[in-house]
Amino acid sequence: MASKSLHYQGNHTFSKTEKGYIIYPKALNIVWGNDKRFWNLPKYEKDGAELIQVNWLEVTGCIDNINVAKKTSYDVGFTVSLMTDAFGWSDSPVYLMAKWGDNTQWRKVNLTNDINGKKMMSKTITITKGKGNNVDKIYFGLYEVWNKKWKGGLKIHSINLTEI
Repeated sequence: MASKSLHYQGNHTFSKTEKGYIIYPKALNIVWGNDKRFWNLPKYEKDGAELIQVNWLEVTGCIDNINVAKKTSYDVGFTVSLMTDAFGWSDSPVYLMAKWGDNTQWRKVNLTNDINGKKMMSKTITITKGKGNNVDKIYFGLYEVWNKKWKGGLKIHSINLTEI
């Protein structure tokens, strides 16, 4: 009997906005996402994904099959919040990643310093169109896989790509 994967594969859908695209958590790939001990996945398309606890945070996605030939740069924004019972983030900075062709950008973000009592925040990373393979896809991700400490209480609301 084959076992079900513990990793959630998103539906990879996205919506066009006035200035770019929006991706909701149901479209994202979430490591350990199919294990209810670690994540509460969204029931509906626009619901957020809630992290219960993990020591390996890896949430990724991409936008593909879009005509981006005339566009050369996007801000990739991660809209997240920490719930009241959040833990483990003080020593666990997260890394935002965006990749377009051969151009990859990383940004380190400390959630406990940057949220500072706010309910939601959007952290962005700018990506410019690169050369090579996959120039018709923009990949993005949110990671904390290095310190191996347990962390929880993060809610992912959306990813926004905004033309700049």
